[in-house]
Amino acid sequence: MELREYLEQVDAAYETLSGGVLEERLLFLVDDCRQTYGQESAPYASLLGELGAYCRGQGRYEESETYFRQALELLERTAGKESVAYATALGNLASVHRFAGQCADAEREYAACLALYRRTVGTGDVLYAAGLNGLSMVYLDQNLLLQAARLQTRAAEILEGLPQCRDELAVSLCNLGLLLRQMGRLREAEEKLSRSVALFEGELGTNTPHYHAALNGLGAVDYSAGRYRQAQSRFRQAAQAAERLYGPDHWECRVAREHMELARRSAEAGRQRRSG
Repeated sequence: MELREYLEQVDAAYETLSGGVLEERLLFLVDDCRQTYGQESAPYASLLGELGAYCRGQGRYEESETYFRQALELLERTAGKESVAYATALGNLASVHRFAGQCADAEREYAACLALYRRTVGTGDVLYAAGLNGLSMVYLDQNLLLQAARLQTRAAEILEGLPQCRDELAVSLCNLGLLLRQMGRLREAEEKLSRSVALFEGELGTNTPHYHAALNGLGAVDYSAGRYRQAQSRFRQAAQAAERLYGPDHWECRVAREHMELARRSAEAGRQRRSG
């Protein structure tokens, strides 16, 4: 099998399997790739990266870091430290350090990743935008909102010029809108979040956590602006979107319903003040 076919098999596994069965399938594909291409090959490094991403998604950060480091070291020997593949693997390692709360390591690795992308694919590529997004999230985790917003704005500007990257643009606009809301820049936040929602609803589909996040962000913007009825409607939509994704008992659903109830009570209190 070619590497492209292995990656297609990985995508198919995510679409059709879950839990331990999914992990077993991924492990099988990684081992099969190793046997096909050898333990010192770039395709095997790519499959190790897929396994690292799976463990990261499961919150198993130590295992994820191990797989990402193995992929990085292998790509250094096969593709070289000046390759796009090496830069991507470095970004993967940065991402798991970010999730694990190791912000200094993540910041250093994302900076190195971006420098390498500048030398290889340039600053107008989707990979460079992805690196900017990752570093932006590291700054957000440290409550450095201005720096985070600056990088996320640049990422969105790059993606605006790439018609084939509408999904990535919707996610970047959602992230930027949420940042702007935290900064109190409500008008700008509403503009970005509304565009993100429109992209998901009109082109990309709504079965994604970022659609729920954008709706929730719009609800928060409306609430901050005193538009409580509108906020209640947005939070209701967010709760419904979260329920479709996670089920009715997930904490994201509970939080959205709590926000909806808070907006309802605020709207009722406002109505009573006006009538009194």
